[in-house]
Amino acid sequence: MRKLFSALLIICALFMNQNAKAQTMEKNVIIIELTQTEGQFETQNLELTAGKYQFRVVNKDVDRDLGLAIQKKEDKGEDLMKTALPSAFTSAYVKKGKAEYSGVVELKKGKYVYFCPLNPTPYYNLTVK
Repeated sequence: MRKLFSALLIICALFMNQNAKAQTMEKNVIIIELTQTEGQFETQNLELTAGKYQFRVVNKDVDRDLGLAIQKKEDKGEDLMKTALPSAFTSAYVKKGKAEYSGVVELKKGKYVYFCPLNPTPYYNLTVK
């Protein structure tokens, strides 16, 4: 019984340590809110520093599902499924009046574009310094 209790205690300690690490990592992620209206994002240019970001996409009264895509600027207009930053997609379609988050995206110095292929919106510049 004592060995079982010790084993459970060690497992709990390891789990709590992993959980603490995950929470610490999340604190280093910056949330950027991007609101979409019919055919456009309200924020039409972003300048960020290199780092980890998560995008919160808000559907402001658009009667269709929305999303987010980010590509390197040189890939603009290329096949989205091959060139988009994989974690930049929202986890689900953004329904009217709702918001959804992208995955965590690590942006490095460079030039990117963001847009919604579903709305559709123009390509907007995202510069990372």
